[in-house]
Amino acid sequence: MSANSVTEEIRSKLDIVQLVSEYVQLRKAGVYFKAPCPFHSEKTPSFMVNPERQRWHCFGCGEDGDIFTFVEKIEGVDFVEAKKHLARKAGVVLRYEDEGADRDHRRLLDANRWAARYYHEVLLKTQQADRARAYVRKRQLTDETVEDWVLGYAPDSWDSLLNFLRQKGYKDDEIFRAGLISRKERGDGYFDRFRGRLMFPIRDAQGNFIGFTGRVMPDATGAEPKDTGKYVNTQDTAVYHKSKVLFGLDKAKQEIRRSGIAVVVEGNMDAIASHQAGVKNVVASSGTAFTPDQLTLLKRLTDKLVLSFDMDAAGEQAARRSIDAAVASGFEVRVLRLPPDAGKDPDDCIRKDPAIWKEAIVKAVPFMAWYIDLARQRTDFNDPYAKRKISEELLAEVAKLTTPVERSHWLKLLSEMFQTPEPSLHDEMNKLMRRAGAAAAAPVAAAAAAAAVKPADREQLISEIILGTILNWPDLAETVINTLKPDYLEEGIRPLYRDYVIFYNDQRNDSGNKWPQPYPPDRTGDSKTAEKIAVLQLLAEKELGELPSDDRGQALAKLVGESKKLHTSRRQRELTAAMSQAEREGDAARIQEIQQQINELIL
Repeated sequence: MSANSVTEEIRSKLDIVQLVSEYVQLRKAGVYFKAPCPFHSEKTPSFMVNPERQRWHCFGCGEDGDIFTFVEKIEGVDFVEAKKHLARKAGVVLRYEDEGADRDHRRLLDANRWAARYYHEVLLKTQQADRARAYVRKRQLTDETVEDWVLGYAPDSWDSLLNFLRQKGYKDDEIFRAGLISRKERGDGYFDRFRGRLMFPIRDAQGNFIGFTGRVMPDATGAEPKDTGKYVNTQDTAVYHKSKVLFGLDKAKQEIRRSGIAVVVEGNMDAIASHQAGVKNVVASSGTAFTPDQLTLLKRLTDKLVLSFDMDAAGEQAARRSIDAAVASGFEVRVLRLPPDAGKDPDDCIRKDPAIWKEAIVKAVPFMAWYIDLARQRTDFNDPYAKRKISEELLAEVAKLTTPVERSHWLKLLSEMFQTPEPSLHDEMNKLMRRAGAAAAAPVAAAAAAAAVKPADREQLISEIILGTILNWPDLAETVINTLKPDYLEEGIRPLYRDYVIFYNDQRNDSGNKWPQPYPPDRTGDSKTAEKIAVLQLLAEKELGELPSDDRGQALAKLVGESKKLHTSRRQRELTAAMSQAEREGDAARIQEIQQQINELIL
């Protein structure tokens, strides 16, 4: 079976509405479905799904595609991985694997998978892992949890994993590129990267083993060794990029979607303990602030975050950086604060009482409330200089908020806190915003200038809605065709509209056909045109689909009128420019011709 026929078999067995509904909540809109786009932040739904054409399109960010492209984007994988994922869902057996890069990629993933199984067996069955097993028991992890997360132990050996993987048929270079061994600084050869450590396998969002975090074991007295790092991670490889991974996301993503909230903790053990306690919408940032790629992963699942970072100096700074990044990406951010006697981190808290952890998540506060509480604890309000400094810091945070309602809420609280009139704080905040705006003035001005040179955008949008409307509702076509010449539409729409007019007239002139007839998407035999038709239909449904039929006709008539006005304005600009050119060149015949066209346009 060819690759194309397998792709078509998968496509024929899966419904795009059902697939997309696993990731976003679709709402019926006429014969289509819509939702807020999972690929960018928006409040008004512009993501549309066409069940007949099995296509999706977002009119906000412009992304578009079928079931394969949707899985590629939502899961962050390439076409090959998306095809495998969908094949499993469809029950289709893939008999042919892509060669070259895909095979090499799979080899690196498999090497990590074998390494995870090896470390796991060592932890469960060997005497040298006695201390690691004791540590796991001390952390109150169950056998089921150890098995589910495939926790392991790396022997304190220079080549145990290397020899194991060699026996499995892997070459030294492959094992090195998988991030499992390191090169010797002197001479040739390699050695195991992880030695004498409790191993936490890291998996991508699809559950593939891509790397590891290794934790050094405390000594017999319980003290942490000081001559080595507490944690060692896989270095970036072809399959693992630390900035693009959230620990536990493969296990947490379904619960994040269901609950609508992602809880982000700092350490791997915190995430594992939370899942064991039944709170499974939890991922770990592995001790770093958010990266854009990590936020993109979460944005596909939710726009609400609860952060639980260690409240030491490093944890607080990571939390602040994470808050800035998340707010800038459009997330609603809350901060979880553990009770003073609950332990230093989520793992401690959960071992003491899982109910405390669950309650703390529910009681997480908006990040501004957390900032204000920190200020109350650390500021001497009898010192005017200290008050000024902390007020500037807090106002700078309020200024970052995107809505006036939010800013007004927090300004009122700050007014009470500093015993300062709210208008005065508002003026000070505006000064901060103006200063921030001045710093960003150049790129904003450039973007505005770029937008200003696109006067045809409105004409194009209206042209697309008009054509999409008569493609969706042929009974409205007569009004458009009798009043709107192809030249009145945006240039890129004209060829399809002209063919629609031909189709319309052919159908009306054929006494054997009853009008209105739907325009066949495959009439031109061009797949790109068929895709364009599907997008136009979705656009029309988005704009007019929820209107009653009479109102829809009135709305279409207004669009036709606006299209004529835009066409007239555009032609006037073009003819005025042409007239100026003809006058400069002294071309009397051309001047007369242009003047005649202007008179016809006005009349």
